[in-house]
Amino acid sequence: MPRRKGAMSKSSMFFLSIFILSFATFAQAGPLTEEHVLGGLPSNGTVLERNAYVVEYDTVHKAPRWLAYHLVPGYRDVPKRTGKWATYRNDPDLTEEPSDNDYSGVFQDEIRNYAHGHLAPYFISGGDRDGDGKLAEEDTDDKETVYQINYQTNLTPQHHNAFNGSGGVWYELETRIREDLLNEHGELWVFVGTIFGPGSYDVVGDNVHVAPLFFQIVAWKDENGAPQWEAYLLPHHQKAHGDPEDYLVSVRHIEALTGLNFFPDFDLQNLKRKSTAK
Repeated sequence: MPRRKGAMSKSSMFFLSIFILSFATFAQAGPLTEEHVLGGLPSNGTVLERNAYVVEYDTVHKAPRWLAYHLVPGYRDVPKRTGKWATYRNDPDLTEEPSDNDYSGVFQDEIRNYAHGHLAPYFISGGDRDGDGKLAEEDTDDKETVYQINYQTNLTPQHHNAFNGSGGVWYELETRIREDLLNEHGELWVFVGTIFGPGSYDVVGDNVHVAPLFFQIVAWKDENGAPQWEAYLLPHHQKAHGDPEDYLVSVRHIEALTGLNFFPDFDLQNLKRKSTAK
């Protein structure tokens, strides 16, 4: 189909998006990346910094490539997820991100049943992050943190009934991280992301790709300050089955599938025997 007069080509829009992302990165404050990323950045791509997470966004698939967030108990203190706190929002640093219109009708589809899937969960976006004694309901900065958790750049289509809804393995893993592992270790760092490879994918709306695989790597420090971790590779099932522990893999396995390099500042060979995952 001929392009409308004055319309930009896909390649032009792609490079414009990269330019905008690059500007956004240099405009952000470095300490947020230092807070949310343990052991060094896993790639050399452009990183968008948000109060509760940092993300490298994949503009081709319209999905987060990887995202990292830091978690302490106070961050679980979030407003009730209703009204303005449940509203999905456009990311001001992107022009070609998904929109709510892209999800129109797919949640009601008996087979596809895709919902807005958070990579950084809503329930870690709380707390008094600026230390002024106020939470999101009363504080502008902390309110913005909750708003940012609902940015489209933190969302991707996920099967609701069998994957990210109650009883799904994604839901169960998020609960394990937020409750069991955090209560056990007191402080966590999490990498989470999508995995695409060669071939075609299910698509919703305006070319928003549905990831066939997801990963999560949750890390903490032991009593000596040495990093420990669990790594999970999660097939995007449309039928719920299995427990999170059934999907434990090595960090190297996820690196082989993604091309990412996790914990580059650590000597993984010497730490391998201390890791939860073999």
